[in-house]
Order: sequence, then C-alpha cells, then structure tokens
Amino acid sequence: MEASFSSNGKILEDKIVEPNPYTSNNKKKEYNVESIGNVNFLDEVESVGVLLDKVYSFCQLRDCFPKFKIDIHDFSRKTEFENIIFQEGYIERGTLEISSVGKKRPNFSRIKFTLKIPFTLNLRNLTTKELISMNGILPELKKDIIMYIPEARSEFDFRVVAETRTEILSLPEIINNQIEIPIGIFSIIRVVGRVQLLVPAYKTTPEPPEAETYEHMEESICEAFDTRNFPQDFFPIKDDI
Repeated sequence: MEASFSSNGKILEDKIVEPNPYTSNNKKKEYNVESIGNVNFLDEVESVGVLLDKVYSFCQLRDCFPKFKIDIHDFSRKTEFENIIFQEGYIERGTLEISSVGKKRPNFSRIKFTLKIPFTLNLRNLTTKELISMNGILPELKKDIIMYIPEARSEFDFRVVAETRTEILSLPEIINNQIEIPIGIFSIIRVVGRVQLLVPAYKTTPEPPEAETYEHMEESICEAFDTRNFPQDFFPIKDDI
C-alpha cells in the first residue's frame, strides 16, 4: 500500500540537477537474439517511451511480536487453532509526515508514519467442526526513518509505498481465554515517482508455448514412474558375512 505527498513546500538547501531527457532519433540497430524455446530469430530494436514508477530509494524493516494475544473467551474451551491470514500492510491515512533533514544530510528527508496490518484468525470448533473467523489488526507500527528524496518541481508527486510479509514464528498456544501467537513482520518501504523513460524494445515477440492441460499433467506423473529404474532394494539386501 502507499501514501502520496507533493514535493511542493519542501525546503532543500542543496539542489540536484536532473539530467536532460534523452532525445530519440528513431535510429534502429540489428541485434542477434538468442533462441527462445525452439525459435531462432533476428529482430530490430527500436526506442520506446514508457511511463512507470521509478524507485528513488528503499529500505527494509523488521518487527516482532513474540507474544501477540487475542481474546477468544467465547470459544477457548471447544476450539483449536486453524490458521491466521495476514492482509497487505498499509500506511494509515493521515499519519504520513515528511520533513527535510536540512544541511545535516542534503536531499534526505525524515519520514514518519504508522503501519497497520489486518488479519483474519480462523478457529475450528471441535464439536461441530464449524470454522470460526475473527478479524483484527496487529498493534500499530510507528516508524520514524530517513530516506533519500530528491528535489523536484512542485507538481511532481512522490509516493511512499509499504510492502509487508507477515508470518508465524512458532506454533500458537491457547492459554486461558487467549490465543498467543508469535509473529514476525518483514517490510520494505519505497520512495517512488512516476517518470517517462526511453528503453530499447524488440518489435517481435517469440511464439508462446502451447498450454498444458490438467489431464496431461496427471498422465505425466505416471509417465515419469514408468521410466524409472526398478528399485534395487525391492528385496532385502543380504549383508556380506
């Protein structure tokens, strides 16, 4: 998930001069292309302009909740843990704050935000075998980090993008009326901006491979078995005396 902010109003003492856009003269060059699959072809390369997100800086974060507890007092006696599903983390709206570091480190900014990660806890009723689901959000992760953000025109928008991977570190335990789950969180924070780039591109694409049917996949299992060598340990091996 991501949050947006405008470069307008940022105070940066040292400016970075951006390179001029590359000019396209539409000149074409021939390149030998290696075979892809069973196809060998020679293609021309042309300059193509693309609009995409450029990553200006990124960093990783790690957080751990060794004893994250969820109240299950209504179900604790007759249920067992089934699984917990984590949704994509997101920067809480209204918590993103960006300020220039100043001369301490030119072209770097202080970024403060709150990261939230929703989850769904699934329990299994041991009597009825019914699946019980409980939705919630992990404790807030308040972050205060330094990242590179170049100066840009006032209309240019940078975005702070958060990507998370959350996992269980060991088996959960049900203690009294609570379930205790150790949880670890990996996060990547990126500063991105929409830019136009000029890239070389092949005009021709290789022929796509034929689709594999589910029936063929099942048959291939037996085909692999049929070609295996007969096991040498089919009968007990006689030990040398």
